[in-house]
Amino acid sequence: MKRFLLQIVVLSLVVFYGLPYFISGISVSGGRAAIIAAIVFAFINFAIRPILKVITIPFNILSFGLFGLLINVLLFWFVSSIIDGFTVINIVSALWGAIIMTIATWILDKISK
Repeated sequence: MKRFLLQIVVLSLVVFYGLPYFISGISVSGGRAAIIAAIVFAFINFAIRPILKVITIPFNILSFGLFGLLINVLLFWFVSSIIDGFTVINIVSALWGAIIMTIATWILDKISK
C-alpha cells in the first residue's frame, strides 16, 4: 500500500504535471485532472496490467518484450480517454508518454526498494 501511495504522489506531481511541457500532444487542464489521471493509471498498473501481461506472454516472447511497451501505450491512451482534462492527441504522443511513465516507474521502484 505504501508503494502504491508513493507511486501516485510521484507520478501525479512529477510526470503528469511535466508531460505537457515535454510532449506537445499531451495536455492536462489542471492539478485535479493530473492527480485523478495518476490515481487511475496507478490502479490500472496494479490491477489490470499484470493480467494483460500473463495473457500476452506469447506475443511478448515473440516480440522480445516490445509487446509490453504496446500494452503500456494502450493503457496510457485508455486513461486519457476516460479522464476529462487529460488529453492525448495521437498515438505517437501516447508512445512517448508511456515511455516516460515506464522510466519514471522504474526509477521509483529502484528508489523505493
